[in-house]
Amino acid sequence: MIAIGLMSGTSADGVDAAAIELGVPAAGVRLLRTASRAYAPSLREALLALGEGRATDARAIALLHAAVGDAYADLAHDLARALRAEGVRPDVVAMHGQTVAHLPAERVTLQLGDAARVAVRTGTTVVSDFRSADVALGGQGAPLVPFADVVLFGRLAPVAVLNVGGIANLTLIPSSRPEDVVAFDTGPGNMVIDAIAAGMDTDGAGAARGRVDDGALGDALAHPFFARRGPKSTGREDFGAPFAARLDAAVRAHGGSRDDALATATALTARTIADALPPALRRAPARLLVAGGGARNPTLLGRLGAALPGIAIEPTDAHGVPASHREAVAFAIIGAYRLRGLPNTLPRATGAARTVSAGAVHIP
Repeated sequence: MIAIGLMSGTSADGVDAAAIELGVPAAGVRLLRTASRAYAPSLREALLALGEGRATDARAIALLHAAVGDAYADLAHDLARALRAEGVRPDVVAMHGQTVAHLPAERVTLQLGDAARVAVRTGTTVVSDFRSADVALGGQGAPLVPFADVVLFGRLAPVAVLNVGGIANLTLIPSSRPEDVVAFDTGPGNMVIDAIAAGMDTDGAGAARGRVDDGALGDALAHPFFARRGPKSTGREDFGAPFAARLDAAVRAHGGSRDDALATATALTARTIADALPPALRRAPARLLVAGGGARNPTLLGRLGAALPGIAIEPTDAHGVPASHREAVAFAIIGAYRLRGLPNTLPRATGAARTVSAGAVHIP
């Protein structure tokens, strides 16, 4: 099967796409192409405003649903056209959508993006709305990517896979058996760093110049999410702009600079990831594979390495999966399983009552 995966994370900076070839059930995948496209600045700001509760107008939400669908459709169409030029026809497009509300305690999650527009534009079957079925079964609706991590990295067990997007999440793979996998969100990834930087501190230069404010860090670590047991997931509701503003204000109140606030936010991400790793996976020959935007942040990776001595930390690229597109690859896998009607969730990761073949199918 040829599958295209489309992913936009909590940073709301654009869409990543990956085309893969795989058998279903899959023993591995072959990466064919990747692509990315940034959202228009006005679209990104509107999505952030909605996700942070600064916009609630129903008409605006409907227009955003269409605009995100068009952004997905444009990228999927161009990628599908490039594949067809090489004699390859996609069987399915799997689109995650843009999360604007994730409220697992209320059993609600919402991703925008009109999948019908993608199906019509590409002429290809589209699978979307992957989270709702899991939520209906009492799960968090997240994380879903660990199902694909077993396909991609199960042969390396024991191994942990870390994604540092807006939110950071871990997949712990003690063996190649899916039923042994544990996964959960650890807390903020790039979200707080980006908010304080008023953009992105992608290479960690600001944080490298700054000094960690231990008092402000301690206050941030007191957030109740960090003490909760998994399965657990989070988003902008917990760690969006208000949380970042409080951390920044705490550092400034102690006489610190913006670089000090960036250093403190980076230390928060590294500390909460390290604390989430169980002792069994800290013993050699343990490996931590890193993906997402945080994989390009040497300051963050340096702090993580210092907190996890003896663990080999390497990008997923070293095992054939581009760190920048690991989640797009994952949803391509998950969508391919849905098209075959096979289970594509891990209840131990989400807390759902059972596994399910998640996703709504749209036929052009």
